[in-house]
Amino acid sequence: MNPVARRELQERFRTLRSPVLLSTWVLAAGILTFLAYIVARASAGDRLDGLGSTGLSSLFASSSMGRYMLHTLLIGLLSAVVFVVPGQAAVAIVGERERQTLTLLQVSQLSAWRIVAGKLASSLAYILLLLVATTPLLVIPVLLGGVTIWNVLAGVGMIAAASVMIGAVSIWISARAGSVQGAVLGSYVATVVLVFGTMALLVGEVLLLAPDDLGPTRFERGVPRDDGRELFSAHLNPYLGLVDASSNAIDFRQEVVTSPYTPFRTVLVKRQGFSSSTIGQFTDPLGGFAEDFGRGFVFEGGISVPGFQQVQTQQARVADPIRPALWPTTLAFELGLSLLALLLAARLVKVPRRRVRLHLKGANNAS
Repeated sequence: MNPVARRELQERFRTLRSPVLLSTWVLAAGILTFLAYIVARASAGDRLDGLGSTGLSSLFASSSMGRYMLHTLLIGLLSAVVFVVPGQAAVAIVGERERQTLTLLQVSQLSAWRIVAGKLASSLAYILLLLVATTPLLVIPVLLGGVTIWNVLAGVGMIAAASVMIGAVSIWISARAGSVQGAVLGSYVATVVLVFGTMALLVGEVLLLAPDDLGPTRFERGVPRDDGRELFSAHLNPYLGLVDASSNAIDFRQEVVTSPYTPFRTVLVKRQGFSSSTIGQFTDPLGGFAEDFGRGFVFEGGISVPGFQQVQTQQARVADPIRPALWPTTLAFELGLSLLALLLAARLVKVPRRRVRLHLKGANNAS
């Protein structure tokens, strides 16, 4: 194990603050999970009770509730990473410089790369531990249905990659900064640019650079679709990468509870040639029943309700993709930027021992 990371982790976990913070994090995640379940159940009950279907909400909306809970937890975890990681990593190197202990690291047997990597590992280890601690809560939506273990693992993986990117950029800023305050401020500014700046760039690309003609319009499953267009700035945003990895944007399932992914899905379906209104047209669970209200329901998966006649089967309708998935490019961008930031930080953390060795070697050769 990296000696820098081992030393800092030992110092951190010997204090009482670590178990208290871990317990608080798990408690907060549990409260968020419970609130998401309550909101999803109440929303499902209200929508189905409006059709006179008392007692059917848990059967009809189970998978929709599971998706809502998972999406809420993943968005909440990524938001926590965005706000916590910069403050953790920003003081890694500049803090050593202010305490006048950076020189001790520089003259040790460690290379500049190992110093930087150890600082990143110690900054992210606690965040990753918090993510692992909340993983059992992410299994609850799987039990409700509508999501799979792959959705959970893909979502957690994208959150971990985003935390590495933000942490690496913060380490680079910490190596450049002259004070802790400047490092923290710079890290949060860089995070805002990477997260919200890319989202603003995407909005500008959609509104200002959208061509008038996107190709011939055709109808698929009753809704219009064109050739779409590639949104290049969408590949840079960690939220869109998370949504694309943990769900299929063009898997139009019947939804009773509106997912927090919906605003991000409008961007993803636009890449595939659909308009934002397509989500509502495809996923309205009450569509198709208005003409013959109250006669019958057939639920997702083919479960019928006794006493009702079948009017229309509402199954998940999956469209064929025009463009490949977004998340591999987002993951490659995050890992590439992380590596670049660490290399730049290693250049700033000068290690003089190699220059001394070269000088001594030259002197011995001359003699």
